[in-house]
Amino acid sequence: MGVKVIKASRQREPGGEGQRGDGGLLRTAAYCRVSTDQEEQESSYEAQCAHYTEYIRAHPDYRFAGIYADEGISGTSTRGREGFARMLRDCEEGKLDLILTKSISRFARNTLDCLKTIRRLKELSVAVYFEKEQINTLDAKGEVLLTIMASIAQQESQSISQNVRMGIQYRFQQGKGRLNTARFLGLTRDPAGDGLVIVPEEAALVRRIFRAYLEGYSPGMIAARLTGEGIPAPAGGKTWYQTTVVSILENEKYAGDLLLQKYFTEDFLTHRVVRNTGQLPRYYVEDAHEPIVPREVFRQVQGELRRRAALKGDPSKLRFGARLALSGRLLCGRCGRTMKRYRKVPETETDWRCRDRASGGRPVLREVRSVCGCRNVRETEVQQAILAALNCLPARRDELIRMQERLRIGERTAYLEEKRERLERRLEDLETEAPGEAGERERAFLTAELRSLREEQEALELERADRAARELQVRLLLELADRLKEIRERTLEALLRGEAASSAAEREEPPQPPACRDYEDFFRRTRYRLPEELCSPAGEIVRFDNDMVIRYLDHVTVLDDGCLVCFKAGPEIGIGTGKGP
Repeated sequence: MGVKVIKASRQREPGGEGQRGDGGLLRTAAYCRVSTDQEEQESSYEAQCAHYTEYIRAHPDYRFAGIYADEGISGTSTRGREGFARMLRDCEEGKLDLILTKSISRFARNTLDCLKTIRRLKELSVAVYFEKEQINTLDAKGEVLLTIMASIAQQESQSISQNVRMGIQYRFQQGKGRLNTARFLGLTRDPAGDGLVIVPEEAALVRRIFRAYLEGYSPGMIAARLTGEGIPAPAGGKTWYQTTVVSILENEKYAGDLLLQKYFTEDFLTHRVVRNTGQLPRYYVEDAHEPIVPREVFRQVQGELRRRAALKGDPSKLRFGARLALSGRLLCGRCGRTMKRYRKVPETETDWRCRDRASGGRPVLREVRSVCGCRNVRETEVQQAILAALNCLPARRDELIRMQERLRIGERTAYLEEKRERLERRLEDLETEAPGEAGERERAFLTAELRSLREEQEALELERADRAARELQVRLLLELADRLKEIRERTLEALLRGEAASSAAEREEPPQPPACRDYEDFFRRTRYRLPEELCSPAGEIVRFDNDMVIRYLDHVTVLDDGCLVCFKAGPEIGIGTGKGP
């Protein structure tokens, strides 16, 4: 048996005869990439594109098929590289024979992605030529060299990532933070330095959000109110979300501080960003810039967040964020259960009934009492009782002042903090000492002591937050009492002069400075001014408003002979019960 060898007539070229375009020319494109948007790399990006455009057009065997480019995109992953993805799609559709690129690091810094992409292109008979390394992927030795060079490129990327991370940590240690001000409300970068400066118009909105939360509004209610008023969200959208409001309330930057390295990049290849829960050190910088809200107000909001979180699941506590203002606040005077709202068709009057009612699914008539014997009550009766109780506040002003003085709180947890630090220092010392039975016993004792101490400290913090919330509610009631007194006095003065009483809106207040460091200054700027359309000229509230319920009331107890209105701060005023003011 004989074997006849037919010699090759010519050298195999990248792309293959069947893949060539018109005229037998290789359809050639170039891929260019720079990893940052920095000014020094802009010239490199433009130079790459211009070089390959001129080079391909001048080559006699090439037909120019375009330039694929990604600017400011990392090469450690193929995600987010639109130019790279478009180039691969064109290869799948048979539009390219040869791809030119500057180096392996420009093509990909991830060894796995690089080899995977090259092998797929080889299946399509598309060659990639790396100019710096002089590697053609369709050569027999190309993949071996490519594997080695791609691994080197990946290691180089890892080294660069570590250097960048160290540089960022050095900045953090110096108290210099990084802030994406494009999506941040109230603060922007100082054009004259690295710090942050206040945007006055946005700062007023931030103070309003903090004030509304302290007054009793839930984050969801605040978000719905801002959306309804057409105020743009921090990211520029039309809709506010509950999570957006919570992130504002929890952000220490509004108090003038910086908590640095909250998040970090877990893997330089995947670029996955995770929250720093102790994996890396964090840096807290106090008084880094001018505050929008005083630190005392910020701490009070953090305490209120913890306090409300502790109330979840407790049916006896107020349900923050209820759809109706009276939901969860109207209680049965006999069994203590909440009352349910219903409307009897075809009548337009709305009644409230105790949830402990007769079962059977039949509509409950107004004259029928519940199982516990509590009467059904008209909603208008409850509203009038609330208005009457609010109008009694000016006469109870001295009582409110005495209550405020009793609720004044100090730093009651300082000694616990000092004790905790001593115990932690002793534990650190034990870790460096030689292990032994005595050391193990002391370590176990200190660990149990620290656990007990943290529980005690958390309980005291919740108690402190509760007292702070009550003290704030007294302040709100005093503001309302002073507002009603102001309207009455202004009306009386106008009557004595024979003039019409001027509106509060006509009296312009002087502009306020952007920063707000003082606790009293914060409440002076954000004080709630009762709309005069809700009041009579005599300074009596005559129109019911749901916001007043959310802001001032804890609950209303329905009794047989009237209603007992209980304010959040603690005062109780009976209307029609014989327990009047």
